[in-house]
Amino acid sequence: MNVILTFYRYLHVLDFDSLELWFEGRSILSSIYMKCEVGEVVGVLGRNGSGKSSMMKIVFGSLTGSHRSIRIDGEPLPSGHLRKKQIGYLPQDNLLPSFISIRKAFRLFGIDEQEITKDFPEVREFLQFTSKQLSGGYLRIVEALLILKSKAPFCILDDPFSGLMPVHIERMKQIIANEKSKKGIIITDHMYRHVVDITDRLYVLANGKTYMVNGEEDLVARGYVR
Repeated sequence: MNVILTFYRYLHVLDFDSLELWFEGRSILSSIYMKCEVGEVVGVLGRNGSGKSSMMKIVFGSLTGSHRSIRIDGEPLPSGHLRKKQIGYLPQDNLLPSFISIRKAFRLFGIDEQEITKDFPEVREFLQFTSKQLSGGYLRIVEALLILKSKAPFCILDDPFSGLMPVHIERMKQIIANEKSKKGIIITDHMYRHVVDITDRLYVLANGKTYMVNGEEDLVARGYVR
């Protein structure tokens, strides 16, 4: 059986715990547990500086914590290139180098241009542009779609709505809802109402720990909203 088909059939759950991170003698992450299944969107909220981006980088593998346990269907994830085939990651900062053209980025990610332009026809107008020639909003759209349309069965989106116009945010939310049928998606964004709208499960990160959120009162209790 094709290896990719086998992977999608049997590996359904990404979960991680025991993530620890210290910086200059201060504990940033100390008691983390999260789970994301293929077929759902999991949201993570937290105040600025709470460690959300650091947590996502550790799960993706671009940051090494002092301790971590990350699994897919109970099997520890490999490090390096193999992990990046299983988890796509949209960082808070730019994903694409400034010199790369949008068309070449699609080819490098193995994505058919039509997969992108059917959702955002506007992208056709700047396929030959380099990433530095795009506005911040359109660059964010392209980068988010590269991750969402990738072959990785799980993806992490850090601030995917940053710089987007309201109409584009709504379209992006619909694309995320559609793509979750094929993968598990973890998302955080400072525009938390949009995160709440599309998530099947929600966590808040506070004091280095993750807490399940069952209602807005939990966000108040953890100091995220007033």
